[in-house]
Amino acid sequence: MTAQQSKHILLLPVHMWGHVRPLCIAAARMVKMQPTVTLTFCVASKMYARAQTEVVRDFAPGESREPLSRIRMIPIDEGTHTLDPAVLRDSLLALWDKLCRGQSVSCTSLDSTEHSFDIHSAPLSAVIVDFILVEVFVALQKQRESSSVPLSLNLYCWLPVATNCILPLYGEDRLPLAEALAERDGISFNDAAHAIFAVPKGQVVHCPGLPPMYDYELAPQARPMLPGACGRVFVRLSRMFQQADGVLTMDAAEYHPEVTSALREWFGERGRKIYYAGPLVANAESMQNQVPVDQPAHGSQGTPDGARPEEDGQRGVLRFLDEQLKAHGARSVIYVSFGSMFWPLDTAKLVAALEVLMEQTVPFVLTRPSPFASIPEAAMERLAQYDGAFVANWVPQQAVLNHPATGWCLTHGGHNTVLECILAGVPMIVWPVTADQPTNAVHLTEDVEVAYELLEVRNGTGLGPICRTGRALVGTVDAVRDEVRGVLARAFGRDGGAKRARVCALRERLVDAWAVEEEEGEGEEERGGEEGVRGNGVGLGAENGEERVRVRVRVGGGGSSRGVGRRELEAFLDDVCALAPFTVPVAVRAS
Repeated sequence: MTAQQSKHILLLPVHMWGHVRPLCIAAARMVKMQPTVTLTFCVASKMYARAQTEVVRDFAPGESREPLSRIRMIPIDEGTHTLDPAVLRDSLLALWDKLCRGQSVSCTSLDSTEHSFDIHSAPLSAVIVDFILVEVFVALQKQRESSSVPLSLNLYCWLPVATNCILPLYGEDRLPLAEALAERDGISFNDAAHAIFAVPKGQVVHCPGLPPMYDYELAPQARPMLPGACGRVFVRLSRMFQQADGVLTMDAAEYHPEVTSALREWFGERGRKIYYAGPLVANAESMQNQVPVDQPAHGSQGTPDGARPEEDGQRGVLRFLDEQLKAHGARSVIYVSFGSMFWPLDTAKLVAALEVLMEQTVPFVLTRPSPFASIPEAAMERLAQYDGAFVANWVPQQAVLNHPATGWCLTHGGHNTVLECILAGVPMIVWPVTADQPTNAVHLTEDVEVAYELLEVRNGTGLGPICRTGRALVGTVDAVRDEVRGVLARAFGRDGGAKRARVCALRERLVDAWAVEEEEGEGEEERGGEEGVRGNGVGLGAENGEERVRVRVRVGGGGSSRGVGRRELEAFLDDVCALAPFTVPVAVRAS
């Protein structure tokens, strides 16, 4: 890497753990890669301690801790609303205004040293803004556009999603469309933005690397979107991507090479780069001794209502998995998780799916960290009576996925969980809700064939015909039961074994992204499913009646894919370190 001196980067993630967590891993790797880089990390107060823990997790035993002294954190008030970033936005803009007035702010590095930070003595090489904080980006963009003197204010976008959703959702700049509709119909801009972005028209959407989809399939749960969110955030994202100096993503280039190529071309046409630093997943073994820092409360003393005690978070679930391994064998357990932010819109369909698991005597772990998680009392009573269920607010996900008892993951398809499943060699059953989850579900089921997508769980407008097959959905609770029964039969049979072999081959590709050595790639590779190894060292050959299969794995285009994630993050640092840093002249004030 190019030798540079005293470079300083400001990180501004939104108050959502799925966005903060991979940025913690990126931050750890940046300071380890470049010894002259210092990061100032603004973290929502409720996630502050957890973010500190996550950064440290990426350091192996015996690895130098000196880089931790160059990650400095500032706790930021995020308010009480889980989804609305308005309070966090105002807090960050107040901090930015203070810095631009020449004042200093206090921060603490991860070696517990107190610091005083100001951008006159520590100019900023770049500011990385979470794409959900588009209003913060717009304010800083306005500042650099309206300044009477040139500003070297280098603004980058943090994109913690699967990038297969970007072109279908944000490839078109819909801001002018919303403005024109508001003027034409005499409605508010937010209402116009909602009509443009959130109301499906039944149009066919073409996604690179994916079969055609109807626009309503991008929101299969028909999850309500507030007009304010559409107007303040979603219709402005295409403009943000075009105005940012570059985009850093947690996504892995080799996860979907065709999408990667399309996004590189799309940003390249606009004179921008997108850097694929993923997969940004901490070492699974470091999860063994972690406990939750900010568990949400669902019952008294952190215990879910009516469920078995969590027993210090991880120890209870790991003991449960050990018991299931002894009683039912390897890969017998299904891990059920909809992430830290999402939950099925129709609780009756979730209960039906869980009832089928109990009917089929399938052991499962159900975690519900989302603030929107809800299970009726009667269903919780049935779960408590079923010996094969472990229900908790929080479990150490990587430790669960890497346990030899875990065979499948029933997931919403959020990209953090998807990447962790792949790296653990665990195939998926996908119940997508919104954002990148619907496009992820199609990619996982249709392209790389490592998952099943549940279709009858869709709701509202999302229940329209499937574009790629023409299938008409029923959408009833009974249809969900029948579909889940069919999926389980395939998952624990020959077809499931083939999916497991393919996920293990894909795992090798993604593990290679952070390999140190670089080797020349091949156009195609043939790999045996039996050669894959789980993160915990468990072989992935034939067990429980599964047949050994051989799969062909499509790899990326020209150039070596080995070490691509490492090279992309190094390239990002090199590009940023070559820029003139931002320091505000006395006459300039923040907008």
